[in-house]
Formats: sequence, structure tokens, C-alpha cells
Amino acid sequence: MEVGRVVKMEREYKPGEPLYYDGLLTDLEEMRIKQFHMLEARENQTRGFVFKEIEAPAECAWSFVRRFDRPQDYKEFLFDCVVMKGDGRQPGSVRHVIVKPELPGKDSLEELLILDEANRVLSFRILAGQHDLHSYKSVTSVVDRTLTNGKPGSLVVESYVVDVPDGNTAEQTNTLVKTVIRTHLITLGQLARSLKEEEAPACSKPQYRVRGVAARITRDNSDQAYSGVGTSPS
Repeated sequence: MEVGRVVKMEREYKPGEPLYYDGLLTDLEEMRIKQFHMLEARENQTRGFVFKEIEAPAECAWSFVRRFDRPQDYKEFLFDCVVMKGDGRQPGSVRHVIVKPELPGKDSLEELLILDEANRVLSFRILAGQHDLHSYKSVTSVVDRTLTNGKPGSLVVESYVVDVPDGNTAEQTNTLVKTVIRTHLITLGQLARSLKEEEAPACSKPQYRVRGVAARITRDNSDQAYSGVGTSPS
């Protein structure tokens, strides 16, 4: 296995421990990033990447990520979602996402751009809503990988591009967006591991079992969400 550059992998939050550890990307992972994640940023925009290793097969993590109609299953800052146009599986589908009431911002109208089952890639953009994250576009991909600790698992990469709001710096905007994404991917990792442990075949049949696992993990995490986080991208 040939390896490429070193990136910061997200670590689940533990007091007194670093939020990241170094991980090496393989040539295949670098190729996927170039193919799916190289979003162009205009002069008034910023972009970034978040990397998360998960001790579960890619199909388990993907069973949550692929559900454009149910982002709240692992995105704990979201309260509800309704598909307003399309079936939630075809590009052009539009969802209305409600943010939890204790957070700034209220809602978001979002369009599905890519749902690639073969490559496990999902992309969407924000069309409108009561929030500060204008022109937000996200790409999330999942691929099987030998983890940094030597165990089999998967790698989730989430990239984004977004306008820098007036009065904010690119660094402030990136800090906000990455904090929200980090929280969501930590929950995704917990869900994927639980799904693997409880019923591995359910990874490829997410319609029913996934919801029960998501509900339990969300309850367990309800008192661990980051405080002071601004408007949440979904």
C-alpha cells in the first residue's frame, strides 16, 4: 500500500487529549479527493477538509451518509428534515432541514447534487434558509481503509466551501464549520460501530435497523454536544 501526505484525523473528544492524530492517506484516497473533493473557492469564500477514521466497514458508515432524507440520524444539531422535491435519491431532490431550537439559525433548504452509490459519495448545496452559511456546498465520501491503528475500517472525508460572512475571518468561519462537522462525524462513527456490532447485514439494508441505532446514540450524546456553536450546516 503506497501512502501519500499526512492529514489530521479527528479523534473522539476526551478531556485533556488532542482533538487530532496524524494519519497517512493512500494513493487511492488521494485520487478520490482529487476526483470528488476539490471544490473551488471564490475570493470571498473559504474551504476545508475534515477526515475521520471509523472502526467499521464503509458500508456501515455509508448507510447513514447516503440518507439525504434523514440527515438528523447522525447530524445531532438537526431536529427534523422533510423532502420537498424529488425522492431524496436523485440529484435535484430538495430537503428542508430544521435546526435544533437551542442553536442560532432556524432552517436550511438544501439540494442534492450527487448520490453516487458505487463510489459512496454524497454532495449537496444550501439554497436558502435562516442562517449565515451562504453558498455552502459539501461533499462527503466513505471508503474502506486499514486504519492508523492497523485495524480494518473506513475513512470518511467531508469537504466544504462557503462564503465568509461580513465581519468574520476565514479562520473563524472554518473553525465554526469544522466544529459542527467534527461533531457529526464523531456521532457517525459511533453509529457505524454500533451497527457493525449489533447486526452487520443491516449495513446494506439501512431503512429500518439504522433508525433504531441512531435514536439510541443520539440520546446517549444529548448531553455531550458542543456549546457555543453558531449556525449549523447540515
